[in-house]
Amino acid sequence: MTEAERPEVSLVIVSYRAREHVLRCLESIREHVRVPHEAIVVDDGSGDGTPEAVAEAHPWARVVALSENRGLPFGRNAALPLVRGRAVFMLDSDTQVQPGAVETLLGVLDERPEVGLVAPKLLNPDGSVQHSLRRWPSLLLPFARRGPYAKLNPNPRVHREHMMHDFDFATERPVVAAMGAAQMWRADLPKLIGRYDEAISSYGGEDVDWCLRVWAAGLEVRYVPEARVTHEWQHVVRRRPWSRHSLRALRDFYYIQWKHRKLRRDPRLAEALR
Repeated sequence: MTEAERPEVSLVIVSYRAREHVLRCLESIREHVRVPHEAIVVDDGSGDGTPEAVAEAHPWARVVALSENRGLPFGRNAALPLVRGRAVFMLDSDTQVQPGAVETLLGVLDERPEVGLVAPKLLNPDGSVQHSLRRWPSLLLPFARRGPYAKLNPNPRVHREHMMHDFDFATERPVVAAMGAAQMWRADLPKLIGRYDEAISSYGGEDVDWCLRVWAAGLEVRYVPEARVTHEWQHVVRRRPWSRHSLRALRDFYYIQWKHRKLRRDPRLAEALR
C-alpha cells in the first residue's frame, strides 16, 4: 500500500448481537466521512449473522468474526493490529457519525500535540444531548445508584456531579473521561499506554480506564462539541442493577479507582475537574 492509498482514519466497531445497529453505523460512515478511511467490524461471537450482513451490504468494510464472545476490551484489542490509518476512531455499534465529525476530531489531534484523545458530543436519537463526560466519581457512587437509596433518590448529587449535569456540553474543554461510544486517538497511542485492559468487563468502564491512561501518559483527554455522533445508548446494567454484569461492573469500578488512585491528586486534571 502506498502512502497515497493509506487511510487517514480507521473506524473500528465492536459488535455483539447488534447487526442492524452495525449496518446503520456503517451507512453513516459511508455517507458522511470525507477523508480517506477504512472500517473494521469486530463481531464478538454474536451468532446473529452480522459478518454475512456486513459483507453483503458493505463489502468495503473489513470484518473480524470471533468464534465466541470475549468482551468489549478483547474485541477492541483484536482490531488494533489491523488498523492502517494514522488515527483510530473507536465506535460502539449503536452510533451514527454525523457530517464533519471525523474531520473535526482529526483536526484537533493534528493541531494540538498535547491532546491524546478527543471525544465528540453524543446525541440521543431525538437530538438531545447525552451526558457522555465524566469527573472523578465519589467512591460511594455505586451504592448511591443501587439498592434502597436509589429508590428514594434515583439521581443523587454525587451522580449529577460525576455525570457533569452542571456543564452545558457546548464548550470545548479537557475532561477526566469521555464515554467510549466514540473516542478518537492517534494510531500510535497503544505503543505508549498499552492495549485495552481485558481484566475489565464490557460493562465496567474500560473506556474510563483508557482515558485515565491517556492522562497518566502525560496527554490530555479533550471534549470537542463541534463534532457530533448519534448514540442509541443501551442501558444494560441499569435495567438490572444486581445482575451478574452489574456486580462485575461494581468490581471493575473499584479496580479502576485503585489502579488510577494517584491521578486523583494530579494538578494537571484541575481544569478537567471544574
